[in-house]
Amino acid sequence: MKARYLIRIDDACHTMDRTKWQLMEDILDEFNIKPIVSVIPESRDPGFMLDEPDEGFWNKVRAWQSKGWTIALHGYTHQLHETESPMILPYYKRTEFAGLPYEKQAAKIRASWNIFNEHRVTPKIWVAPAHTFDKITLHAIRNETDIKFISDGIALDVYYEYDFYWIPQQLWNLTERFSGLWTVCLHPNSMSNEEMQTFRQLVRNKFSERIISFSDVTFNKTPKTILSRLFHMHVWLQRKKIRYALSIFNNCKK
Repeated sequence: MKARYLIRIDDACHTMDRTKWQLMEDILDEFNIKPIVSVIPESRDPGFMLDEPDEGFWNKVRAWQSKGWTIALHGYTHQLHETESPMILPYYKRTEFAGLPYEKQAAKIRASWNIFNEHRVTPKIWVAPAHTFDKITLHAIRNETDIKFISDGIALDVYYEYDFYWIPQQLWNLTERFSGLWTVCLHPNSMSNEEMQTFRQLVRNKFSERIISFSDVTFNKTPKTILSRLFHMHVWLQRKKIRYALSIFNNCKK
């Protein structure tokens, strides 16, 4: 089977860059792409204070939901803290959730879930800020929400682990792959107009027929395949090599 692609757009919030998000929405609508959209319900991250607070933000989120976009719960406030705590996906040492006790994590997730409910929006997927969370986070999600799906993880196709269905997220731009399911994560707030138009051209010229939506994905309670486990090991080994090389380079500069 040829490679299939999901588009995920992150960091929608009431102070997002509305001009950039509208441009992204126009491109997605042009090709009838129904993405996963990660929504921060109570953003207090200074990095996303990009526009005046939008009083109509939740109207927009409901409009996305109505036209078939899949809403993801993207943390609570997106305020990150440093941690050395073990994480399921240790991309960074910053997190909103990992390392916190269950009660604090559950309180954040409960508050986030309640805000969505108050605005008549039903998130189907969990997307962790900075990809970082731990098993306690998953326990809290199970207890405080109806979410059964996670958009994250390194694999070649969907898999079942820790009582959740995982949709792997492995790319940050549209890149040719031979087979498998690939989630491309985009951040409209930080994309330039040129990057948006490059994305548009890639969709038009190469990928439009292979981009699917969440509703097109088939889920079974099957663990990672051997090939996916090997791919996972390869990705993290390459990441360690890059980190090691950067540390040597930075030490040489001192």
